[in-house]
Amino acid sequence: MFCTAYKWLISQAADSGKPVSGFVKNHIHRCDSCREFAQLCESLKPKLSKDKQAILKNTDEALNKKIMSALSKERASLSGRQGTVRTYLAQKPALVASLATVFVVLAISLSLIFKVGPPARDTSSFGRPSELVSAASPGVLLVKAKSPLEKEYLELKKTLNTTTEYLRSVLDFHIGTQVE
Repeated sequence: MFCTAYKWLISQAADSGKPVSGFVKNHIHRCDSCREFAQLCESLKPKLSKDKQAILKNTDEALNKKIMSALSKERASLSGRQGTVRTYLAQKPALVASLATVFVVLAISLSLIFKVGPPARDTSSFGRPSELVSAASPGVLLVKAKSPLEKEYLELKKTLNTTTEYLRSVLDFHIGTQVE
């Protein structure tokens, strides 16, 4: 199931030249597929060293000189050219992301600032303290506030009624009627 992860760890160990860790070794002993992969990774080192020698023997010096001269010409043309905004931004992807984030934050901030809210209430009643005191009296607040237990009771009663109606419609056994 986790063989892909184990094969990746085996490959990383082979590439770095470090030995595989203990839990990977345990898995290699249990899993045939990973054992074969580990053997393949170990067999690649001598094969690649032989191929390296064969490739280095067949090098074309003229082709190497052409490639190097083309690279130096390309580097000279890039350094001599004036940088445009587009090439500058292409070289700095973090700058582009930062600018985009700044514009998004700015747009959200402006939309919150200029958001149209509800119309203001009539503030004439703030001048009369007696109205404020009577509106905030404990008796008035208790009458206006619904009890959570009462609300829960009503919800439970509604749920039981709905469940009863459903069961009555589904489980109608025709009790009291004669079946012929």
